[in-house]
This record gives sequence, C-alpha cells and structure tokens, in this order.
Amino acid sequence: MPADESMSARVKKLESYAIFGQPVLAVADALVVLVIDGEPEQTPGNYPTNIALDKADGNAVILDLGAHHYALYAHMQPGSIKVRTGEKVHLGQVIGLVGDTGNSIVPHLHFQVTDGPSSLSSNGLPYEISEFQVTGTTAGTKAFDEAEANGTPLPITPVVPPRAVKQAMPLDQLIISFAGR
Repeated sequence: MPADESMSARVKKLESYAIFGQPVLAVADALVVLVIDGEPEQTPGNYPTNIALDKADGNAVILDLGAHHYALYAHMQPGSIKVRTGEKVHLGQVIGLVGDTGNSIVPHLHFQVTDGPSSLSSNGLPYEISEFQVTGTTAGTKAFDEAEANGTPLPITPVVPPRAVKQAMPLDQLIISFAGR
C-alpha cells in the first residue's frame, strides 16, 4: 500500500491518536449541572458537515465550580461519561473519556472555564491550575496545524528536568502533567 494511503487510513482511525480514550478528570470539587451523552464519534480528518449548533460540543459535562464559574468539558466518548446531573464530584475524579464527538476534526478534549452553565451563551474566563509540570514543548501553533492537517505526529521537545509551575494557566503548545498522574 502506498505511504499516502496508509497515512490516510491512520488519520481516520480514532485509536491512532494518543489522547483518544484517556481519562477526563474533574478540576475541582463541584456540582454536575449538565451532561450530554449519546452523540456519535466523528471520523477524524474532516470537520463534520451540517452539525446543529446545539451538538457542537458533542458529549459534554459542565461543572458548577461556585461563584459563577463553570468548567466545560467537550468532545468526550459516547457512553463514557461516569457522572450525572446533580451529582457532586471531587477533584481528580474520572468523569469520562476523551473522544471525537461534535464539531471536532480529531480526538481532543475541549476544556474551558465560563461565567455561565452554557458553552454557547457564556463568556470564557481565565483560570489557574494549582500545580503542574511542563514536560515538553512544541514548535508552535503552525507546527501543530501542519501535523494535524497531514496526520503526522507533532514533534515534542522534552523539558528535562520537568519545570514545576504553581498557580498558573498553562500556555498554548505546552505538554503538561500533574503530580501522581
């Protein structure tokens, strides 16, 4: 099989993406205010066509963090969500698995903090993570976009030793990890 065909086939396989199926963790002790499940996986490599606006997040969870702050997790695997509306969750609890649902071109987790319990009618807010380590960097957004378009791995430069960061928001194109994870 020609290299282009095998790469094309690999790009379209959900399992080709290292993040696919990875656990999604609660960022804080919180109350589950919305769960959407049952949306199908997309085929990686192309954005879906004719997707309704209310289906853009795919399978999603929204947590009420208190003080008009909400955590949105989108594009999760169908049937993987382990929490229900009205349930209390705890920091680090697995709430589901990363997927490729909704308006998505490849498996990934869309995470953001908002000022309301809706991704479509609220504003994004800055946030801090109490502690994480920077374990790698990439060549930037252009390299990411090219790797995504070509279906090739994104080159990652390891940060050795990992750089400890506290009370900060991770910047774009950093590879981070959490203690004990």
